[in-house]
Amino acid sequence: MTPRKELFIKVKEALAELPVLELVDLQRKQFTNPKENYPSYFTAALIEIKAITWQTMVEQKQEGKATVDITFYCKDGWMDQHNGTTDPEHGLMEIDVIDSIVEKLQGLRGDTFKQLDLSNEETVDEADEMMSYKISFSTLIYRPINGKYTKQKIGFQTQTP
Repeated sequence: MTPRKELFIKVKEALAELPVLELVDLQRKQFTNPKENYPSYFTAALIEIKAITWQTMVEQKQEGKATVDITFYCKDGWMDQHNGTTDPEHGLMEIDVIDSIVEKLQGLRGDTFKQLDLSNEETVDEADEMMSYKISFSTLIYRPINGKYTKQKIGFQTQTP
């Protein structure tokens, strides 16, 4: 399994443990101009692995700095509190979900990546999209690379006069 796949799968498995999330998936812009076959869930967490900056290390390995963005979507978001909401906690339930996502992912690690560290949180303001909030984590990720040299056995033959 590639490091990027392992990172995605581990994050998805951790977020799937949160019963409040109706959809946990790869970010494919599902909520931007949704098409007929795209989901219309009320709460979702979409995972996006941003660019990875790689450096070559010793022993045919590379180390990369990666950022993982979790975009939390919520139809009944706190941005519409002045218009009323069905959230009896006046928007605090969404904040609780964001905090739960951070708690689930902070410190998560795998075989090919070190622990995830929270690096940024921000609201996302995109037209024609439901309320969304982006939570970013940074990590170091590792992968093997093909070596420049291959091992070969050397044999000696003796000559007889």
